[in-house]
Amino acid sequence: MTNEVFHPMTVEGELPAQLNNPFDYEPHPLCVEAARQVCEHLAQSPLHEEVMQGKMLGVLVCQQTDGTVGFLAAYSGQLGGREDWPWFVPAVFDYLQPDGYFKQEEARITAINQRVAQLESASIYVSAKVSLAQLKKQAEDEIASYKTMMQAAKAQRDAKRNENENEDENESENEGGNDALIRESQFQKAELRRLKKRWEERLMAAAKDVEHTDDSIAALKRERKERSDALQRWLFDQFVMLNDRGERRTLTDIFADTPQHIPSSGSGECCAPKLLQYAFAHRLMPLCMAEFWQGASPKMEVRHHGQYYPACRGKCKPILEWMLSFPPTYEAYEAHEPNEIRIVYEDSSLIVIDKPAGLLSVPGKTGEESVESLLQRQYAEVFMVHRLDQDTSGLMVVARSREAHHILQQQFLSHVRAIYKMYVALLDGVVEGNGTISLPLRPDVDDRPRQMIDHEHGKEAVTDYEVLGHEGNYTRIALTPHTGRTHQLRMHCSHREGLGVPIVGDRLYGQRIEKGQRLCLHAAELAFQHPLTGERMRFSSVVPF
Repeated sequence: MTNEVFHPMTVEGELPAQLNNPFDYEPHPLCVEAARQVCEHLAQSPLHEEVMQGKMLGVLVCQQTDGTVGFLAAYSGQLGGREDWPWFVPAVFDYLQPDGYFKQEEARITAINQRVAQLESASIYVSAKVSLAQLKKQAEDEIASYKTMMQAAKAQRDAKRNENENEDENESENEGGNDALIRESQFQKAELRRLKKRWEERLMAAAKDVEHTDDSIAALKRERKERSDALQRWLFDQFVMLNDRGERRTLTDIFADTPQHIPSSGSGECCAPKLLQYAFAHRLMPLCMAEFWQGASPKMEVRHHGQYYPACRGKCKPILEWMLSFPPTYEAYEAHEPNEIRIVYEDSSLIVIDKPAGLLSVPGKTGEESVESLLQRQYAEVFMVHRLDQDTSGLMVVARSREAHHILQQQFLSHVRAIYKMYVALLDGVVEGNGTISLPLRPDVDDRPRQMIDHEHGKEAVTDYEVLGHEGNYTRIALTPHTGRTHQLRMHCSHREGLGVPIVGDRLYGQRIEKGQRLCLHAAELAFQHPLTGERMRFSSVVPF
């Protein structure tokens, strides 16, 4: 091992007794110092410009067998199209080597893409598709026109039959006239069949020129998919992860027992797995680790320059659970009154409650206490109409009958603002003015429960905001959501396209919270129509921060 990767550092005070939880931590001073040195190194590096476009970096402070303490540094993914930059730990598996199997197979897939693009853009193929589309339109128009003529002719025949029935003429003459009308109808129907047949034959002939190329394109796309899937499976098998017990396991095996069964793209390339892999391979004892963002915030996620973030859950959690003997956990806030719910109003149809921060709305996977489970002990039936995040406090309405539940849910789903909700938040920065934020949201599948801004695939999310005042470097603000997306208010406050300032105590989208600190977001006002009487009901709650 060379000093290009292991960087000795001076230690004052006691060393950490155990490696911190990578999913919930306050960065140790040793990690903060290591991160400072990483930034100092990058400032003099040709990689600096790319890093400042936005990059997750990581440090792992560890100890050699001779007692020397130092740190390892890593970057997520690649930099400059490489995974083997000096000074940083190498990739678990460097698949970017020019002569390696991955790059060779990737070149074959790229060649298939180019061949597909060539076929799809070939002038003969494009012309044939245009001609076929024009012929189809011409056929549809001609057949439709003939059917219109047939309908008009039928109307005339029907009128003539009525005339014949009303006239006092010879019965045989009437029969002869009716026969002629029948023959005309039969001829037109036969002619329609012949017309369709002629167009069918013509279209089949024209389609042959297109179908031959379509078949070639489809075959290439099938081959591309098969090669891509096989290459991805091969790649996951090459990532052989070490754990702190000296055991080895591929990503394919690690993810086999997870709900998704297969690794997400990019698994094993984040900072934490890279750092631990190098430490275990070189008999280094991990002491503390941290990941931090440098540079511009990404377009979709909430990441701020210089802030520390936990390891992602979708790609890293299964890997780190395998690599570490102690089970990494995600600590929730403690409710101030975990077993007490304040009843604001109740009648035979509904209950309005004031939920404390830290209490789930509905039971979680671990069987934690919730609003629903607590109310079920007091009432014969309760039906949850809506939810508040576990970390959010404030007003909720709960139905006491199926009928009331259905009517209240319809109000929440209505686009005519039948439900009015107003939240008060304390922002970790200064914001001015009032306005509306409209940013679509979708889940971050690699890091649930985090949400992302996605203008293409996200669901509409709209929030009005009004600044209520400033308290030093903090802003008290009223937030009125017109949609009910997960983490809507937290994302609209923290994302750079929203207010760009996170809510105080927001561990997901803001700064790491101190022990005992809460998310400063409270559902302060709630209004709706009573599900039976139709009366407009309005409630308010004192903001606890």
